[in-house]
Amino acid sequence: ASSLLAATIVPADLTIQVKPGFGALFPAPSTPQVFYITLENDVGAIEVMKCTSRSVDLLTVVRGQDGTVAQDFVLDVTRVELRVQAIVLEEFVQVNGDAMTGDLDFATNEIQNAYLTGTTRITGGQSIGMAIRGTLDQSNNELVVPAASGVRATAGGVPLVVNTDDIIALLDTAGVIDLASATVGVKIGTAGASDYLRLYGGSTSHVQFAHNDTDLLITAVTTGKFSLADLDVEILSGSLTVVAGLVQLTDSLLIRPEIKDFALTKQTVSASTTTAIDYELGSFVQLDMDQDITDLSITNPPATGRVGSLRLKIKQDVTGGWLITNWPSGITWPGGIAPVLSTAANSVDYVDIWTDDE
Repeated sequence: ASSLLAATIVPADLTIQVKPGFGALFPAPSTPQVFYITLENDVGAIEVMKCTSRSVDLLTVVRGQDGTVAQDFVLDVTRVELRVQAIVLEEFVQVNGDAMTGDLDFATNEIQNAYLTGTTRITGGQSIGMAIRGTLDQSNNELVVPAASGVRATAGGVPLVVNTDDIIALLDTAGVIDLASATVGVKIGTAGASDYLRLYGGSTSHVQFAHNDTDLLITAVTTGKFSLADLDVEILSGSLTVVAGLVQLTDSLLIRPEIKDFALTKQTVSASTTTAIDYELGSFVQLDMDQDITDLSITNPPATGRVGSLRLKIKQDVTGGWLITNWPSGITWPGGIAPVLSTAANSVDYVDIWTDDE
C-alpha cells in the first residue's frame, strides 16, 4: 500500500490524510490491532508511525516509532507506505537456524496436535484433553484426567487412590484384602517408631497391638473377652506366664499336666445356723466355729461324672463346744457314722470329703 500525503502535518498532529480513495489500500484495525506505516519526504527524511485506526482516508497514528522522531511533512512530496519495519520483524518469533532464541508466550492461546521432543519444557498453563504416556502410543499405563468435574483420574484405566479413600472398600466391596501372594506382607511403621495396629468395635472401644522391640503388647480398651473358636493354640517354645488374673477352665479338661508346684486356695467360712460352703471359692476351707451349725451344705460341687475333693479345717473358738448337727446329704461316712468333732477350745479337726456321684 502506498499513497502521497494529502495534507501537511507537524509533529503534534495525530491524524494523517492520504490521497482520496487510497485509504482503502491500508488496513482498518480495531483494538487491540495496529499496523505500522512509514512516511518519507523528497529529501529522504523518514518517520515510522503506529496506526491504531482508519476512517476512509484518515489514519489515527502514534508518532515517532521504531527509533524515529516526529517531524514536519509536506503534502504531495511525502509518501505514506506500508513497509517492513524492524519493529515488525522483532515481534515475530525469533529463531537462529531451526532453534528459537527466546521464550514463546502463547498468551492463553493453545497448541493443538503438537509433537514435542527433546528437552522441551512447558512451564505453567494447563494440559487439557490429552493423556500422559511413557512412550509414543503406549496406552496401558497412560494417565488420563476426565473432562467431567469430580470424576477420578485413571492410570492405565484404573482409578487413582487418594489419601481420603477407604482403601478396604476400594480393594474389595466385601471389605477384605486378599494377600494371596507369598511375597506380600503388611508392614506397619519403621525401626524405633512407636507404631500400633488397632481393631475398633463400637464407639471408641478397641484392641491395640504394638511391639516395643522386646514384647508383643496387646491392650484392650474395652470389656469382654478374647475368644477362639475351632482353633488350637500351640506354644512351640517359650513360656506362658500369667502375671495377674485367672486361668479359668470352667469344668474343661487339663490333659497330662506336669505340675512342679501348686497351692490350693483357702477360703474361710464363719459358722451360722445354716452354713453353705461354695466349692468354687476354694477346695480348702477353714470353718470357724463360734456357734452350732444345724445344717451344713456344699454348693457348686463338681459336675456329674467327675471327682472332686474338699478339705475342711474345722476350728473351735476360744469357748469351744460347738457342733454340726446335719452334714450335707449324700455323704457316705466310714461305717455309716458321721465324725465326732473335738469340742475343746481352739481345737482343730480335719475332714476330707470326696465326691464320685455314687
